Amino acid sequence: MGKNKSYFLSEYSDNTLEVSWEAVEHNIHYFRNKLKPSTKIMLMVKAAAYGHYTSVICKRIEANGMADLLGVSAIAEGIELRVEGIQLPVMVQNVNPKHWDVMVEHCLEPVIHSTEILASFLQFLQSKESLAEGLYPIHIKLNTGMNRFGFNSNELESVVKQLKSQRAIRVASIMSHLSSSGNLTAENFTLSQIQQFEVMCESLKSSLQVKPICHILNTDGITNFSAYQMDMVRLGIGLYGASEASDLKKDLKPVARLLSKVVAVRRVSAGEYISYNKSGSVSEDSNIALLSLGYADGVPRKLGNGNWKVEINGKLYPTVGNICMDICMLDLGQDEVKVGDEAIVFGGMKSIFDFAEAQETITYEALTNIGNRMKRKLV
Repeated sequence: MGKNKSYFLSEYSDNTLEVSWEAVEHNIHYFRNKLKPSTKIMLMVKAAAYGHYTSVICKRIEANGMADLLGVSAIAEGIELRVEGIQLPVMVQNVNPKHWDVMVEHCLEPVIHSTEILASFLQFLQSKESLAEGLYPIHIKLNTGMNRFGFNSNELESVVKQLKSQRAIRVASIMSHLSSSGNLTAENFTLSQIQQFEVMCESLKSSLQVKPICHILNTDGITNFSAYQMDMVRLGIGLYGASEASDLKKDLKPVARLLSKVVAVRRVSAGEYISYNKSGSVSEDSNIALLSLGYADGVPRKLGNGNWKVEINGKLYPTVGNICMDICMLDLGQDEVKVGDEAIVFGGMKSIFDFAEAQETITYEALTNIGNRMKRKLV
């Protein structure tokens, strides 16, 4: 199989998102130990495995039997897994009826969240002689309070009616999503979501006479509401060790380090300006190090002008001037570094949590913003 576009963009980069397999294993085992032996695990690998390294992580996970299913957001993400040889069942959250043929060709399992989507998929399957009675697996999504995707309770009768007299589809699982499982001040709301889900699940199972997998817990749900693990849980940000829950911060291992290299060092005189719009300057003659990464790579402009520090040779140096699209500058003062020295943007003295906090955002966004010019390396 030929290399894809992202490979060529990143292969010769000076920047690397280094992913620790030992940390991935640790995090999966941590959550596995919170579950009953019979509880299945779906690992969420959407958005390039939350910005990490989808295909290689998934190949290693599959080879080690660490997941029962994989979850992605888009059909293209599922196709990427299949092209890379991943055989695990893959659930696709956001489906487009225009692409039913490609989805089925790659044995991807759709999340069905509306009567229109359900009718469209049924019509597609029944129009194909080989699929009309093939019992293709689907995942029924229920709305229990997130109000994003999912059937409301008053729509279940219609769902049952659509599914009862056909053999093209089988319900592989029934699912919902907790909106606030990491917020214990919203515990009553979360419990009401779970209770509503249980009632709706039982209604569907009874009416359809099926025994699908039922799942509602995400990372924070596993931590705070493990009694409701049901048949399966969905592990997302916890897999990558970047959950912002205080208990998980101390128990999990962040899997990523963002590394760059010094590509140039220049001497700047006191009072001279640095970067666009004269945004930076130094009060005394100073050495300035340049790194070949910028906001196109996931280091936003907000982190310029001293709002972030990068580690070189065991010491932290502040940014100076605006972050550029492809370059950021560091004020070394009188210190000296060499071209080619490693620079640790996060994952050393500064963590992914620090990196996200400095951007006034969450770790999910900070990680998924890391651009595809960045080389990914599993170590």
